Amino acid sequence: MVHKLLPVLLACTTTLSAAQSIYSWKDANGQVHYSDMPPAEAKTRTIRQAPLAPASTQNSGRAVNTESYAEKEQAFRKRRAEAAEAEDKARKDKAEDERKQKECADLRRYLAGVTGGQRMGRYNDAGEVVMMDDDERAAEAEHTRATLERNCK
Repeated sequence: MVHKLLPVLLACTTTLSAAQSIYSWKDANGQVHYSDMPPAEAKTRTIRQAPLAPASTQNSGRAVNTESYAEKEQAFRKRRAEAAEAEDKARKDKAEDERKQKECADLRRYLAGVTGGQRMGRYNDAGEVVMMDDDERAAEAEHTRATLERNCK
């Protein structure tokens, strides 16, 4: 038991001594002295400065960070959720833009076909192909141009 207690005590004393300042001074006889407490009447020189207190306990005029770990974790999760939401929105916007570009390209090809003078047909309610005459093709071309103007600027 004693042999296990000795390293613990030794570790405690070394950490306590490391946290203290060491001072050096000369007495009236010229002899140099070292101590952890400076004498009141002698001029001393500091050999080792004690470590400063953490910045959060010092009152240095700066804002002190008092957020707890749970608050920091909550803020991190909120930022991560917002970033995921923004990424999802950007992905959806990109997909919508691609869909719109494809639709506009299809409308332009259809307009080129309608105005090209070739024969075109459409299906009636019975499922039969009915060929369009010139007036119907002109009306279809005008309708397609209006759709392009409205949706594909």
